[in-house]
Amino acid sequence: MAPISDDARQLDENDPLAGFRERFHIPPGPDGSPSTYLCGNSLGCMPRSVPEAMARELEAWKGLAVEGHFKDDADWYGYHEPLRAPLGRLVGALEREVVAMNSLTVNLHLLMLSFFR
Repeated sequence: MAPISDDARQLDENDPLAGFRERFHIPPGPDGSPSTYLCGNSLGCMPRSVPEAMARELEAWKGLAVEGHFKDDADWYGYHEPLRAPLGRLVGALEREVVAMNSLTVNLHLLMLSFFR
């Protein structure tokens, strides 16, 4: 492996996102050291905050059932609304032109299904 240049090392040290790696569970590589994860077709590495967040949602589901779709503390029905503006900026669209739903695979399946019917 080639040595890292001083310039690259300096950029790494000044990277405001450098600490984000610690927010994720990084699977070990073949030699047991933390891997470099570059797979773009997956959920990615699990954020460390997921178990607690999942436990909260499971408790809400247990206590609210279908009403969780409409309660302010759960609001499953409107979960996508706060994502519309950032998604619009990301894809160069107006907020009213985007919605977060499903995955790319599911959306492509639904699109193709409509043509084949």
